[in-house]
Amino acid sequence: MKAPLSLECSVRCEVRLNELSAADIANLTGFAERRLAVMGLNPSAGEDATQRALAAILQGMESDQGGRTPRLVDVESKGAFLNFVRGAISSIVEAMGRKRQFRVKNTPWEDGMPPAADRVSLTPAQNAELSDLQGQLFPRLRARAPRRLKRTIDAWESVFTESDRIPARGHRRYVREVKGLAQEIITELGGIR
Repeated sequence: MKAPLSLECSVRCEVRLNELSAADIANLTGFAERRLAVMGLNPSAGEDATQRALAAILQGMESDQGGRTPRLVDVESKGAFLNFVRGAISSIVEAMGRKRQFRVKNTPWEDGMPPAADRVSLTPAQNAELSDLQGQLFPRLRARAPRRLKRTIDAWESVFTESDRIPARGHRRYVREVKGLAQEIITELGGIR
């Protein structure tokens, strides 16, 4: 059993939790996504890892039975608290790495495609159209996008054929900007049939 959280530390921790903005949460989620990717795990679990870390901190404040308990130095400032949360996220990601369900599945694919149970069947013509769209969209997107969006575009291109989501690299608003630019380009190309 661990030592209970002091009243001063508990109050400061609650203040720091209330100070977290949507931008802070987005940055923490981006941090989690990067940690997951570095460990060879699915980055789409980044939001889950962030929420688990915050829940562990709340549990640590309310109970001496588990969770993450910050020290007084960890709640001294917002920056120190964000470092503490990143440490909690790193621990959660490490634990996720030990669980098979969060691993990116590296199964041998026949003809470069996942097993039939894991994919929507596309005809050869649809595959060709998707490949052609990728070849037309991304060069135009890079030419039109500001430099801050390049990482998001690169991340999207790497998962374009496997995922229906644009991975958040940096700020989440970058995803909205890239999506808006892509829609403009697709409209100019005559839309998707």
